[in-house]
Amino acid sequence: MDDNCIMKLCDPDGLPMGQAIRLARAVSRVEPNLAPTVGAYVGYLADSAAPEERLMQRALEVLCAVSDPRSFAATCARVTERGKPVTNAMVRWLAAGAQRRLDRLRPGAAGWR
Repeated sequence: MDDNCIMKLCDPDGLPMGQAIRLARAVSRVEPNLAPTVGAYVGYLADSAAPEERLMQRALEVLCAVSDPRSFAATCARVTERGKPVTNAMVRWLAAGAQRRLDRLRPGAAGWR
């Protein structure tokens, strides 16, 4: 899995959210390593000095879209165990909202692009 692909999928200023999710799901069907790679990227962002909230939010939403709920929860738990209080709180908050946002963006729902 190419790092540039992950960064483009997770770029909040790049593709619209619906399009990024559709592309990520299509890629995950042929590239089983996508979810673990996005999870590693989330960990990398969490380890940075001051992760950018929008970037972390997009990365978590992409991860939520391409991984099963158990893997998503495990990745979020690993990130929050790393000990940075601000990052931990941000990940918990964003992870809680990721599934709700994806539910609103599913095909047929208002806001799906």
